[in-house]
Amino acid sequence: MRKNILRMLPVLLAVLLLGSGTALWLNGRSPASGSGVAEETADASTGVSGEKAGEQTETEGSSDSSGVETSGGDVQSDRTEQIEQSESGQALHVTVLGDSIAKGYSGSKEVEIECYGSLAAQRISEEAGEPYSYQNFAKNGLDSAGMNEKILPREDVQESIASADVIFITLGSNDLLNECKSVVQEILNTDKKFRSADDALEVLEDAVKENPFLILKIISALSNWDYHSFETQWISMMDTVCSLKKEDAAIIVTNIYNPVANLELPSTMNQVVEDIIGNMNSIIDDHAAGYGYCVADLFGSEISEHVQDDGLHPDQEGQQLISDIVCEEYKTLSQE
Repeated sequence: MRKNILRMLPVLLAVLLLGSGTALWLNGRSPASGSGVAEETADASTGVSGEKAGEQTETEGSSDSSGVETSGGDVQSDRTEQIEQSESGQALHVTVLGDSIAKGYSGSKEVEIECYGSLAAQRISEEAGEPYSYQNFAKNGLDSAGMNEKILPREDVQESIASADVIFITLGSNDLLNECKSVVQEILNTDKKFRSADDALEVLEDAVKENPFLILKIISALSNWDYHSFETQWISMMDTVCSLKKEDAAIIVTNIYNPVANLELPSTMNQVVEDIIGNMNSIIDDHAAGYGYCVADLFGSEISEHVQDDGLHPDQEGQQLISDIVCEEYKTLSQE
């Protein structure tokens, strides 16, 4: 039994580190410093983008170029594309908010991932026959509290939301990550701040060797997670966004997908994963009508088949798939 449980540990860690932001680091840190993206400017007449390349790595407790305090790790500057305006002076403006999935996180310095928001903005612009402008304020490791405390109070973010015709939001996975970290620390009765997944795994392995049933306590604690805090933060976020946005602006949020959907997990563990994600997605769904946003269903998609080597973050095909899904939601919303 002990050997079986130990073999389950890597899978459990993948489950615990679900989703976005610094998903392979338990204290807001990425597994590898990806290439930072500076400002990007596109020419509407040619459709060719010119990019200023830059790399920026932040240490814990530092501030990024916008003055936002970060938790450290692979912090990229906001990506902005500005397209020449039409003769009427109008352009479709797209604003992206969220975590590393919305940011377009890449686990390799050699590979740049274009995020779904950028891809979707281009497609919507082309189909509408209108020029567009695009701003991405997504941050690696961002949870709902961080969105409300660090991102939405920014003047540039508020101005972008106020002028947006389309707003994309991807958030929630890091709320689960933070809860998982707290559960592990509490059950192991440690104040240790895990610097990485390997660090956490090593501590867990040592603890489980002494007491194999600790893994069951972790699963049980996660099963009993109180989602009230996430819902409170979600409501606060949507209150702010809706108070700033234009009346006819379209808001499309993505729900949380299951990155271990294709693994043959033990039935009990698989059910825990499904329940946790399902409860969070239910909260997102429950408030859609009240705030007038559409939910792009990633949970029921094939995103988990298009991820990077970490098994969690979407690769370029995955980002394209997310773009296709949110574009279909936008098309449905615009036809109503």
